[in-house]
Amino acid sequence: MIVQGHRARLTLPGINSQVALFMLHSAIFSIGLMGIPDVLLNFYFISLGYDTESIGLLQSVPRIGGLLTGLPVGLLAHRLGGRRIILVSAIGAALTFFTLVMWPSLEMLGISRFLFGFFYGAGQIASGPFMGALTERRHHTHLFAYHNTVSMGASALGSFIGGYLPAMIAVWFAPMIIADGVSPAETPFVYGGALVISGVIVLVSIWPLLRLHERHTDESESRHADEAPPRTRNAPWPLLIWFGVPLLIFGFSGGLTFPFYNLFFRTVFDQPDAAVGTILSIGWLGMALVPMFNPLWERYFGRSRALGITLSVAAAAFLGLSIAPTLGLALVAYTIGISTRNTMQPLYQPLAMDVLPPSLHHLVTSVCFVMWNIGWFMATAISGFWQETYGFGFIMQVVAACLLVNAVSVLLVFRGRQPHRAETIPLTH
Repeated sequence: MIVQGHRARLTLPGINSQVALFMLHSAIFSIGLMGIPDVLLNFYFISLGYDTESIGLLQSVPRIGGLLTGLPVGLLAHRLGGRRIILVSAIGAALTFFTLVMWPSLEMLGISRFLFGFFYGAGQIASGPFMGALTERRHHTHLFAYHNTVSMGASALGSFIGGYLPAMIAVWFAPMIIADGVSPAETPFVYGGALVISGVIVLVSIWPLLRLHERHTDESESRHADEAPPRTRNAPWPLLIWFGVPLLIFGFSGGLTFPFYNLFFRTVFDQPDAAVGTILSIGWLGMALVPMFNPLWERYFGRSRALGITLSVAAAAFLGLSIAPTLGLALVAYTIGISTRNTMQPLYQPLAMDVLPPSLHHLVTSVCFVMWNIGWFMATAISGFWQETYGFGFIMQVVAACLLVNAVSVLLVFRGRQPHRAETIPLTH
């Protein structure tokens, strides 16, 4: 609570005008980039005649782009500036939605998805340190929780809209649709139109970024020599790779499921687009709300223990999802599973940034992102085959096991580590 004169106003820790602008960008960006495509992208591929194995490969290709983005962006972020990288990445990612529709051959779809991963990866790497520089370090846990809530909440709205968007486009453009034995709302024209709308929304998200100012570090920390980015050969690579191990496991468990939830609910429970969109939006809402309690869990258990607990709960939920006999039980298990699993995202990055000097923030973000991409790529590359051969139940059980291993890995990585102080920099593990 901040009191000014005779008036009192409630403020949230870490929020200022620059943070608010970045949150607005993230909200619009998430609707277009995550929410709508999360429901419709795979259905677009199916409408073009591609099978689940081809879809799995198309979902894995972006991670190759992310791998190539990772380290170069981390090394150049201090020089180029986070805001500039985020701007370019948003424009590039938006354009890839247009190319998906303009050139729907498998080869061109693969190239578009590769470029999507390249641009999206650059933005993800730059966003965390850039956002952290907008407020004081002591507010980072709150800030990342707010950002998660805003982006996941906006994604929920996007998924809800995405579920109904095909039917709306089918009505608006009925004279232009050629439906050959399928519903007009399930044609490439309709799904492609929805993806074009997604690209336009991502472009709109650039506007708040244009009003943001670049900030490299906190003024109170800028005096310290450890703010300067290290030379590549002097970076503590074994330590950084060790920090990336939990993200490797996290990426693998995510790659097995996240790109395919729409197929899961359509094929296993025979749900139409609108129902799938509503189900996925409920999941996004859970991912938005549950991590808001991260500061509370951190206060009682510490960040690493809190992550261990929530990831273990997620493992139990995915085990339940693997055997859920009805849609209602599956929806409950799905929502609990992805909501508690998603606490990893807003807790892990501030945890890593807290124990490392600011000069390593971009590098550790890059290494973690590269490791996450490797895990995601491996999982999506085999998920289509596993779906055909073993079914979704087996996949959910593998995810449950991965999450338990993930919980243990987080505890091991941060065991005995203390918050960074400018005077002493722990660079060994």
